[in-house]
Amino acid sequence: MEASTADLVIAVRKGTKQAITPVIRGGPVDTRPVILEPTEGNTRVGGQQGRPPDLTRGGNGTQDSGPRMGTEAGPSEDIFEVYRGKTEYPLDSSPVWRYMAKDSLRSPTVPAVDEFRKIIAAAEKAAARKQQKKQP
Repeated sequence: MEASTADLVIAVRKGTKQAITPVIRGGPVDTRPVILEPTEGNTRVGGQQGRPPDLTRGGNGTQDSGPRMGTEAGPSEDIFEVYRGKTEYPLDSSPVWRYMAKDSLRSPTVPAVDEFRKIIAAAEKAAARKQQKKQP
């Protein structure tokens, strides 16, 4: 629920068809983070009331939580980024891994998640080989 206790922070951003798009910020949608934790045989869902802590120093700091119109500029590709957790503002640092491609967050396959799984599997294999080399 908090970046200060998470090992990793994952940020996703859906690509847009236009370079600049209108957005609605604030309101109850931005203040109710939900955690979905699948485990063997069941799934745990948790929620938090109130506004979550900012993950960047760029938070506007205003207490006005009402909905408001704005604009946002972004790429046309979907983005899946992984940041180190256990820091106060994890999104202020560079991501440790990023995948960016058109429709990479599209369900049901979600190619960005598949790529993340592949890179984790490769890292685990490399760590196992390194561990085997250390053992006499």
